[in-house]
Amino acid sequence: MLVVCILLSVSCTDDFQEINTNPNAPEQLSNPGLLLPALLRSAMNDHYTGSWRRADIVADYLANQFVSAFDWSPADAEEYFLWSYYDRLRNLNTMMDMATERDLKNFQGLILVLKSFMYQSMTDIYGDIPYSQAIQAKSNNINFPAYDTQETIYNGILADLEEANTLLSTGTDPLTGDILYNGDVLKWRKFANSLQLRCLMRISDRKDPAADMARIVGDPAKYPLFETYQDQAALQYLDELGNEFPRYRDTGYGGTTHASTTLVDTLQWLNDPRLYVFALPTPATAGGNNPQYAGVPNGIPNEDLYNGGSANQSPPGLLWAPTTWDAELASPTAAQSLMMTNSELQFILAEAAEKGFITGDPAVYYQKGVQDQFDYYASRIPDNYVFPKAADVQPPAAYFTQQSVTYTGTQEEKLHKIWLQKWLALFNCGYEGWSEWRRTGVPEIVAGPNSLGFVPVRFIYPLSEQNYNKKNYDAAVARQGADNTQTRVWWDVN
Repeated sequence: MLVVCILLSVSCTDDFQEINTNPNAPEQLSNPGLLLPALLRSAMNDHYTGSWRRADIVADYLANQFVSAFDWSPADAEEYFLWSYYDRLRNLNTMMDMATERDLKNFQGLILVLKSFMYQSMTDIYGDIPYSQAIQAKSNNINFPAYDTQETIYNGILADLEEANTLLSTGTDPLTGDILYNGDVLKWRKFANSLQLRCLMRISDRKDPAADMARIVGDPAKYPLFETYQDQAALQYLDELGNEFPRYRDTGYGGTTHASTTLVDTLQWLNDPRLYVFALPTPATAGGNNPQYAGVPNGIPNEDLYNGGSANQSPPGLLWAPTTWDAELASPTAAQSLMMTNSELQFILAEAAEKGFITGDPAVYYQKGVQDQFDYYASRIPDNYVFPKAADVQPPAAYFTQQSVTYTGTQEEKLHKIWLQKWLALFNCGYEGWSEWRRTGVPEIVAGPNSLGFVPVRFIYPLSEQNYNKKNYDAAVARQGADNTQTRVWWDVN
């Protein structure tokens, strides 16, 4: 019996830890590529949802009388205003530990690009946020991280993107699990460097970006950039349950959300065929010989009474329509989650050249930016559409010679044209359209009569920060200004 007991005790404890360890837990994985697909998908779904439900309204692409009252709640931070990125950053930290331990340089670079993109998105919404001490509860027992200034955060982002380009140019490891670029390391480098230029332009009213911009643009071998829309950072959705674009199975399309008057009027003024992509004809004229497009102003008290009601109001474009709107024509794959487009980059280069930050012809960059937008949207039109077809989205040559588009006039007039076309190019691209409006003032966005009387210039910190990280929250508010939607972030000086 003694021998049996000894044998039983040994057999019961042998391999105990291995048997009771979940092999699928993140800390047990050794390949960061196993975590990458779920992280990209969840982060870009957050990005897409925030774009559609809040950013496209505050940037005046879409109209919704409830959201454009601007009486937003701190409870919206997680669901719509990307505070949820901190959850994604925790997984990025785990991935970085794996990549560093195995000396996976390409993965380290990819992780730094995603980290930079997420922090840039968040700091532009909130201003000062936890950064240098963030996501360190597990590694350094920091449960209540201090807030960094936006200037510090931008310095860190730019340094990380520089390092990312270096790592991605020297790494040899394959990028498994990469559902954004399918393992194409060169495209990740282009994203990293293009994102650097976005950040440099964003803070250009605070810091002269000329030296850094010239360094990047002047050395394309070391700093490759987006060249066409096929390079841009855009997550492609799939025709399979759970992997369609996030709103594919939603209801209420065209109910309380419409194309805005600002968007529709601007496109009609420009004789711009993107109108057929960004908006649908009014229901009263759809299917007829003379379809009409009519936007809805933001911030009105009762959109049901505007212009005779919903029959005379244009819903958003069909590319973003759910299957409940039109089961035959709604596409699970036509819309993408846009992180950064080539058009945006070209307009950054046009502005930089116009202001003398870089050499080059601003008119050429401007023309490329405009044309690439048409090319991109033409490529997204499904074959089964009756209208528009891809050819309907391409403008005639006369589009580029009309006074409202051609690159002529004073420098102020040229910059206004760059900024207006850039605003159009940033439709449904996260909070970038709103951020650029805050930086440039283009287009003119006016708070409606049913709003708080102003267009917000930042968002409120979530209540969880006030409840659980109050000391650091209070310090950030004391430094930055009141925690409300009228306090400007650091780079917003106009």
